[in-house]
Amino acid sequence: MNSSYLNYTVFLLFLIFTCTSTFAQITFEKGYFIDNSGQKTNCLIKNLDWKDNPTSFEYKPSLSGDISIKNISEIKEFSIDNGFKYIRAIVNINRSSNKVSELDGSRDVNFNEEQLFLRELVFGSANLYHYQDGNLNRFFYSTNKGEPLQLVYKRYKKENIHVAENNEFRQQLLNLLTCKDVLVNHIKNLSYEVKSLKKIFDDYNLCSDPTNYIVKASTNKIKLKFKLRPRYNITTYKVKTTGAQVFNANFETQNNVSAGTEIEAILPYNKNKWSIIIEPTYQEYSNATESQTTTNFNSVTYNAEVKYSSIELPIGIRHYIFLTNSTKVFLNASLLVDLPFNSRLTYPNININTPRIEFGINISPALGFGIAISDKYSFEARYLGKREVFANVTDDDLSSKFNGFSLILGYSLF
Repeated sequence: MNSSYLNYTVFLLFLIFTCTSTFAQITFEKGYFIDNSGQKTNCLIKNLDWKDNPTSFEYKPSLSGDISIKNISEIKEFSIDNGFKYIRAIVNINRSSNKVSELDGSRDVNFNEEQLFLRELVFGSANLYHYQDGNLNRFFYSTNKGEPLQLVYKRYKKENIHVAENNEFRQQLLNLLTCKDVLVNHIKNLSYEVKSLKKIFDDYNLCSDPTNYIVKASTNKIKLKFKLRPRYNITTYKVKTTGAQVFNANFETQNNVSAGTEIEAILPYNKNKWSIIIEPTYQEYSNATESQTTTNFNSVTYNAEVKYSSIELPIGIRHYIFLTNSTKVFLNASLLVDLPFNSRLTYPNININTPRIEFGINISPALGFGIAISDKYSFEARYLGKREVFANVTDDDLSSKFNGFSLILGYSLF
């Protein structure tokens, strides 16, 4: 990929973030907070679906009310209906890094006393909480309304070479979660991450209180969608050379249809507004042109014919902006990897050897804007950035520019 493609892609990424910050609407949802005096206030809370645990939040008393801010020093607890819940706690937390380059050589854990909002993952006979700050992930537990305690985990360097782990949290859980349905072997092999810890706490709470405890579905999962994506393409193709002018070709704009599929991985942060997309698509372009060039002696008429088939593989990011519960607009920024096959450029009535005209793998930018309805149907307009389709192009060779515009329909199978 040449530098102009890279610069253009950086511009597209900048544009998508700019558009996001300009047009994204503020979403306030029903919830409550409890202040230091124990008073509960029902309100609307701005739901940012925090990836990192917050230290404050915005709220308003009603849809038409003014926006105010509450800080951690003022609030014991806050929650959004059918969503998250945060509690304030003064805890001892270990902030040692998990990065190999930053590990120390001690198995011992050093704690700092801090006041934090902890996100509640499990509530029952035994409670599980999560704290995240960048790459730092820590888990806490409590029982019988006691203060949360950290489940201890630390990576360190052993003999300054090997990476070892202090998995004290497993012994803590063996001491805490004593119930017939919680198997010792499960705890001994437990990972220090949300899915594994949440399951072991759910198992314990179901065992200790099977009548009343209800397992809550996890919202911290990547959602996969598979879509059919037929499209209508408007494309142009030009060929230029620094050598003989007879090899220049300006093909007329061509309209055609193609078909593709899309796999979308919706990320479990920021209310599912971000996703990663990959979209294998078959495209075919065939065209011919007749041109004329004049020399000092006579006029030469020549033809150029192109047959260009490829699998396009856009890989990129998508951002959604919610308009209603069932309607949202979206922006895409992608790098399109193009894999040609059975492709050629020929000059049928020229009897001299032509420059190198093999088609090769190329990369170009693409930018799309669209609307999605009911998570089932979508319509997108996509600009395809200019691509060089010839392999091994030099300043003395033929060069080409293929670009276009696509109108894409989408139907989600699941």
